[in-house]
Amino acid sequence: MWTELLAPEETRVCHGPSPASYSAQKNVLLLHAGSHPVMTDLHWQKMGATEGGGWILYCHPELDFPLFANGSDVTWQSRQAVHDLPIRSIPSSLRATEHLREDRLAVVQAVDIPSAPGPTSCAAVEEEGDENQPLSLARLASYTARRAFHALGRELAARRETGERFDRLTGLCNRDGFEIRLEQALVDAVPAGRSIGFLLADIDYLGDLNNLYGRDVGDQVLKFVAGRLRLVTDQDDDAARTGDDEFSAVITGEVTASVLAEKAQSLLSFIDTPFRIGNRQIRFGVSVGAALYPRDGNGIVRLRHAAQLALNDVKAHGRGGYRLFDQSMARRSEGVTAQTNVVRQMLDQDLVYPAYQAKVRLRDGQITGAEALMRWHRRNETESGPDAFPEIFRNYDLASRVSARVQERVFEDIGLWIRAGLMPPPISINVAPVEFMQDDYAEKLLSRLDSHGLSARLIELELTEHVLYQNSEHYIHRALTLLRRAGVRVTLDDFGTGYSSLGFLRDFPVSSIKIDRSFIRKICSESSMEVIVEAIIRFGEAVSVDVVAEGIETEAQLALLRRIGCPTGQGFLFSPPVESTGFARLLAGSRRFDL
Repeated sequence: MWTELLAPEETRVCHGPSPASYSAQKNVLLLHAGSHPVMTDLHWQKMGATEGGGWILYCHPELDFPLFANGSDVTWQSRQAVHDLPIRSIPSSLRATEHLREDRLAVVQAVDIPSAPGPTSCAAVEEEGDENQPLSLARLASYTARRAFHALGRELAARRETGERFDRLTGLCNRDGFEIRLEQALVDAVPAGRSIGFLLADIDYLGDLNNLYGRDVGDQVLKFVAGRLRLVTDQDDDAARTGDDEFSAVITGEVTASVLAEKAQSLLSFIDTPFRIGNRQIRFGVSVGAALYPRDGNGIVRLRHAAQLALNDVKAHGRGGYRLFDQSMARRSEGVTAQTNVVRQMLDQDLVYPAYQAKVRLRDGQITGAEALMRWHRRNETESGPDAFPEIFRNYDLASRVSARVQERVFEDIGLWIRAGLMPPPISINVAPVEFMQDDYAEKLLSRLDSHGLSARLIELELTEHVLYQNSEHYIHRALTLLRRAGVRVTLDDFGTGYSSLGFLRDFPVSSIKIDRSFIRKICSESSMEVIVEAIIRFGEAVSVDVVAEGIETEAQLALLRRIGCPTGQGFLFSPPVESTGFARLLAGSRRFDL
């Protein structure tokens, strides 16, 4: 690059042309290959449309020496001045050449041009007997610049025609190259009446790996996946990197659904093997969606869309697996689109609000807290809860927007209750797993609390262990630890319904656990449920966390829970979810339910 010619002390020199069509910098010190630095003036000049529209950078001892005539204001220097240029030996890295180095192809708008030719070139000009030699030199510089532009154009065109079809990092085809290969596979399959398979693989949480270990490790992961993908395809160009963390493969031959599943499972098995980078052992997962031609799509676009829907289905159920497209996925996709459109409208019309259900101390009926449940006003319908729109909580953007709106309303309500002298108990807010997909959840929540002037001790977060399926433990642990230090309590919801509840309690700062309503519903009819619930209560006492039984609806359930020592309960037996004014009335009364 031309900046490599600048002496280290030349920090004043800009690294590009000014907006003007011509600019110059006087007395610039340039390094001279094999000799001492030389002093000259540095010139930038805009090239006209006929010269290619770029810039020429050149050196000349006179400050005003535009190469291109611009009317009558150009003062041409003497022939002697041209001969006596102080930098005749320009390093080859500055000269325009038709063999442009690969790492300079990105520089399209700035073309490096050597200074006016040395004595040999000048002599050649003199022999032509041109009386306007400086003008001839300007034309020569312009000609050299045009050659450089043309060479660049030829090389870029050659890349387009031949094969800028490969991903430089992995060596696989890129998206353009893969589409060409897929088109050829379709052309070959049609007359033979054969099926072909399409695999779409996505690395799970590559961004987390990059943030945790650095992009160099992320690049090694990409190369690793590329190598494993080659093992399940017949030819090298059957596999491709088609996105940042996305890979595609075409499976040819006698392809059936079972063959496609076998290929995908082979890839998953290869990836499941950990590999080392330095002293680190890296493990990660891959989600794979698949589609069959012509069953699932009769062209590239439809085939890719079918595989994408299958991939989305894997991600929606926890990632790290394989799905083959079926029509129910398309119907679900249409349902998701309809749901997201409705929710966006409700957000725009401010129809989202919280309803509060009291948490009650079972010993004496005292209100000890409340859960803020999301509710929606829908046109011509009664209120509905999050169960009516399950898909939005798999969408980070929508889930975050809905959660932010509910949080704002909850904080506004708490502020109103405090100003009314009601002193509310801690209010718990549900967190969708997808909300932890970015590492700023804690900061955003604390910022909202601060803007309302509220103490963090007035807030609890309720989340399920399924949050672990959506994000790295590092992000979650960091967010929950930060919130816990600020005073926010953390409740593990639906305790006992997942396989890692105990591990979650061990690894995360949990304040309380909620016994899932499915246990409470059957506690009076199935003796095994009573045993499980009592075991959870004793476990909570042993590890010093509060225990809440949710879904209490009958006197019999309440009586049994009180007998086995459950400290806190929640359910319709005490109160349904009520809006802000209804909960304010509970706070303004005795704050106690008759049990």
